[in-house]
Formats: sequence, structure tokens, C-alpha cells
Amino acid sequence: MTTFEDTRLTDLAAALTVTKGFPTQRALPEGDVRVMSVAALRNNAPPKYFAERHAIADVGVEIARPGDVLVAIEGGTVGETFVVSDGIAAFVPSQQVATLRVVDPRRLDPWYLGAWLTTEPAREQLRRLARGLGIQRIPIKELASLIVRVPPLDEQREIGQRFLAFESAIRSHRSVTACLEELRDLDFVVTFAAAGAPTPSNVAAKQRRAATR
Repeated sequence: MTTFEDTRLTDLAAALTVTKGFPTQRALPEGDVRVMSVAALRNNAPPKYFAERHAIADVGVEIARPGDVLVAIEGGTVGETFVVSDGIAAFVPSQQVATLRVVDPRRLDPWYLGAWLTTEPAREQLRRLARGLGIQRIPIKELASLIVRVPPLDEQREIGQRFLAFESAIRSHRSVTACLEELRDLDFVVTFAAAGAPTPSNVAAKQRRAATR
């Protein structure tokens, strides 16, 4: 039977760091590195903002690394999480994101941490930490009080690998779905164009021809 130890993030300070994302006021419509929220990453959405590398260094934020656990701390998706996997193009988390980076994998497995944060007990804790009547926010210092149920390391790794397998399958499914939607839309664009489907320009042309008769 698995033995779990309830541990606050503050007690794991030697094993992980908690940092806030890149400030929106320093972001640009174009630049070197994408600035991404948890929602945009989960939905594979295009970036709205970018950051120059010198600006990233100036504010002391680091480019996301595989294994970073991202937590949405502001907005409609507050409390949602995302674990950075291999193969994701370079980005910095937005200011609506807190990055939990495991620096001692002998103490804590990052994919296990990601798995725990998707559970209802963890989500409930995050919801309780949120403040604000309009836009919900979790003060980053409040994350230190978050309780993580930590089993022995070998069991962390086994659970983490199962979580990684599920996440990889889900992301692959989303990619296939997005490709199918693009193919569907292209197919019907071609179909209706060939059929002479009405567009604002050809409708206006028909109206002009009718008026001159």
C-alpha cells in the first residue's frame, strides 16, 4: 500500500523553485520568444505576445524547460496546470502563470507533481487560494501553503510516467483533431467556391446587374 506524506510547497523549497511569468507590459506583438498562458499551451493556440531575449534576462525570467509545472494564477483558467514536455518550441510563461521548477529530482518527480495538481483535492486548494470578485488571482506567495501528497520517489516516478503517457496521448489527439478541422474547412471552402457559393463581392455584383436591367 502506498504511503503518502502531506507536505506543503514551502517545505519543498530545497527541491523546487516558484517564479512568476513574464510581465505583460514588457511583451511585444512580435519578437524572439513566445509568451504563453496555460490556456494557450493546452489549446495549442498561436501566441498573442512575444518577448525579446534581453527583456527576459532583464526581468529575471527564464525560458520554460521540459518538466516545468505551470499553474495559471490569474484569469478564467485560474488553477489549471500544464507540464512542459520535450519538443515544445521555446516560450516564456505569461505573467498569469507561476512556474514550479523541480531542481532536485531525487526528492520530487516533476511529472508526479503535475499529476497531483490535476486531482480534485489539489484543484480545490487552488480555488480556495484565489482572490477577487472579478478577475480571479492567486497571490504567488500563497502557493507556498499548497499541500502536496508525496509518496516515495520510485512510486512518484511510476505515477509520473503514467501521467506523462496520458498527457502525450491527449495532446496527440488534440493535434489530430486540429488537423482534421483544418482539412474539413479547406474541403468546404473548395467545394462551395466551385459551386459558386455567395460571397459579399459576388452578391454585390449580382445586385448591380439586377439594378441595371
